Amino acid sequence: MIKIPLNRAIELLQQRLTEVDNPHVDLKALQSRIMQDIERIFGRGTTQSLSAISLETLHFDKPEKLEKCKTNFRQTIQGWIEYIKDFNLIEQEQVEISEQQYKEKYSDLLTRWNDLVPEYNELLKNYENIINKYDESLSEIKILQEKLTEKQYIPEMIKILFLGASPIDEVRLRVDEELRDIEHGLKLATLREQFELKSQWAITTKTLQQAMLDEAPTIVHFSGHGSTSGIAVEDSLGNAKLIENDALGSLFELFSDKIECVVLNSCHSESQAKEIAKHIPYVIGMKSSVNDKAAIAFAVGFYTALGAGKDIPFAFKMGTVAVKLEGISGSDLPILLG
Repeated sequence: MIKIPLNRAIELLQQRLTEVDNPHVDLKALQSRIMQDIERIFGRGTTQSLSAISLETLHFDKPEKLEKCKTNFRQTIQGWIEYIKDFNLIEQEQVEISEQQYKEKYSDLLTRWNDLVPEYNELLKNYENIINKYDESLSEIKILQEKLTEKQYIPEMIKILFLGASPIDEVRLRVDEELRDIEHGLKLATLREQFELKSQWAITTKTLQQAMLDEAPTIVHFSGHGSTSGIAVEDSLGNAKLIENDALGSLFELFSDKIECVVLNSCHSESQAKEIAKHIPYVIGMKSSVNDKAAIAFAVGFYTALGAGKDIPFAFKMGTVAVKLEGISGSDLPILLG
């Protein structure tokens, strides 16, 4: 039974059809207005009213899905309009036709209307399944994005190139012990996975150049003899061969785009440090002669701090403190340039 004038009912529903075609329509709000209209037209608890109340508004991100949902709204509202028009015809013809004919026409109309309800409900069920799958896909995408974000924040590997030289015609140095202690300290460090330690022993001028090219280090650590004029590497016979300060500066200038720090753990290396510091951000040298114990203690303290995530200036201070803590003279010898 229709509770309001038929022309008013049709006018209300046609207005809702116009709203469906509005590109900025809020489907949820429109659903609420339609439900109120249907209750006004057909009354609360009727088949038409119950169908409208059970109608679910589906929100989609994709235009084609949204348009499909709007199409269902249009078809449903148009079905109500046609129903009201047919109902109007029945009322007009009721005077002219027999009661049985009226019942048959009404029954046929109601049957056609009820046939639409299962079809709509099936469409609604299909849409609900699509939405569930869509939500699951969004969750999976979010998880993948979070994992990708985590991978993007993996810190860059810090490669340390340890260069050792102890020529046979010079006093024997404990270069192997220094490397072993540095390696041990880095293995115990919090950020040990972020560091890679490479070593080159008994370096010559050729192996020095090759190691720099092959390893592309972030930090270069030299352990060996030195003087105010340069550092001592080995010749083909294992004897000392001096690499002068300006030559060292020229070498490190070639790798200034990659190397962040150079440690010269050798005697009288301040002059070499000053030359290298023209091209490298941080350079550590020794003001004068330094003994093995102090050199090793400084190196261990320095790399232990780096392995804990500290910056180079802090690590330098930790190295000098490590020398003091060991009770060894020479904590005032290291200098940091840059």
